[in-house]
Amino acid sequence: MRLNLTTMNYMIIPGIKKAKIGFKTMPKKKVLKYIDTVIANTCEQFNISMDDIKSKSRKSVVAIPRLLTMHILRSNTLLTLDEIGIVFNRDHTTVISAIRSTNNMLDTDCNIKEEYQKLVMKL
Repeated sequence: MRLNLTTMNYMIIPGIKKAKIGFKTMPKKKVLKYIDTVIANTCEQFNISMDDIKSKSRKSVVAIPRLLTMHILRSNTLLTLDEIGIVFNRDHTTVISAIRSTNNMLDTDCNIKEEYQKLVMKL
């Protein structure tokens, strides 16, 4: 199942315009395809569905892959916190918390760090 972000209406969030979406030197379609690729790779690696990764579930089986994906999108794109939040139906403060949590996990947990590196290598 592919995540169809091209139909997402970015105009419903104040301050976010379609032209503002990440990678200033890349067309919006490529940015959306990159987001789709990152999410698909994460779902494949952790054996979860795309619906799960966007769900409100707080189970670690779903939450950790979601945190890693948010961190990758923030570190590898020019997407704002709000834009990443829109992708996952979250607030920008949740994205900030996810990035901080991921940084802590990468510093302390070797297994998470290994999974994160595998994800980055696939891109």
